[in-house]
Amino acid sequence: MKKLLVMLFMLVTCSVFAQVEKNGTIYKKHPYITIVTNSTALFVKQDWVGLAKVYADTAKFYDPSSPRKQTLADEKKAWADIAARWTNIKVVQVGYPDGLAYDKDPFTVQSWWKVTAVNKKTKKTATFEMVQFDMFNKAGKIGTEVSYYDLTPLMNAAK
Repeated sequence: MKKLLVMLFMLVTCSVFAQVEKNGTIYKKHPYITIVTNSTALFVKQDWVGLAKVYADTAKFYDPSSPRKQTLADEKKAWADIAARWTNIKVVQVGYPDGLAYDKDPFTVQSWWKVTAVNKKTKKTATFEMVQFDMFNKAGKIGTEVSYYDLTPLMNAAK
């Protein structure tokens, strides 16, 4: 019986210590989360100058609409194209963003959005959900932005 109790104690002790290791911290509120939320508001207002200021000059962008990473200059052209082809753009936050402070990686804000826009030519509405990951550099600027969304609603609204 004594061996059984010792063995049980050892198993419980090991399982407790095995769960102590952390990879970082998740934040519900953080200044970088505010930057991402504000950048979305700037996008909706089409304040491209203000929006560009939250990104590093060397920022890289990844999304399903482009087969390769985009630079800030490429992204500015994409913003102008969006303004030329779409109107009544609405972006609604879904849930709340998470600030991910990993031990060995850049601080990342993970956010979820519901986007609605009307195609100027066809007058059709596109609605889709998007998840976005914004990774910040040491200067507090967004250095990498990765967005995932389904292009189908946009393509259908453009037809």
